[in-house]
Amino acid sequence: MGLRAASSKAPHPGPPATGPPSPAAGPMPYDRAMKARRLLLCLLCAVLGCHPAALQRALRAPNPPAAVSLPECEWCGAAEAPKKLHWRTRVAPEAEPGEPLVISGTVYRSDGETPAPDVILYLYQTNDAGFYPKRGDETGNGRRHGYLRSWLESDRNGRYEFATIKPGPYPGGSEPAHIHATVTEPGQPEAEIDSFVFEGDPFLTPGHLAMYRGRGGSGIVRLALDGEGVWRGTRDVVLEP
Repeated sequence: MGLRAASSKAPHPGPPATGPPSPAAGPMPYDRAMKARRLLLCLLCAVLGCHPAALQRALRAPNPPAAVSLPECEWCGAAEAPKKLHWRTRVAPEAEPGEPLVISGTVYRSDGETPAPDVILYLYQTNDAGFYPKRGDETGNGRRHGYLRSWLESDRNGRYEFATIKPGPYPGGSEPAHIHATVTEPGQPEAEIDSFVFEGDPFLTPGHLAMYRGRGGSGIVRLALDGEGVWRGTRDVVLEP
């Protein structure tokens, strides 16, 4: 397959996930916390007259919690998909602030004509302020991508559709607004395709257009506002051999 597969270690471009950096001050270092704990227990034993053996057991410090590692592939997500998928999905919750957006299309095999069923699309994006928002309970690459992410599986006619909001561009940057996407064909590794970007975006300059290589077909989507105030666009995804 000519698309970038999940074994790639190339870093994912983009700003910090959710906003301004955290303050420099952090929790008390582990060794200082243990010394403080021992001192407190000794004082309590002196007051309550506890047995020395009990004090020794209490002073056995537990191992510090192991750090939870992130997935090696920064842009992947198909392995974290729910077991049951539909050809339609919602990326942003209905209550998420922003302009509603619906993208639909067909996934085709490399000939651009034969519909490709059972292809998983993984999608993630920024909110309308340009950040990858998090709730704090994310797992896997959700700790990078935030909660504005979802999965779908093309139907027997290759159709797909997702509802979301228009993503915001990164704050203070010059990157066009975009929605990240990967495809996973049955029996194939996950592959990154060109992001969904939007015709008319002032940040979609010739320089940025030159970076898009047509992975998965053209990712440039023309949007139109329907009578209900929903932006709608179409993109057909073409798989590579």
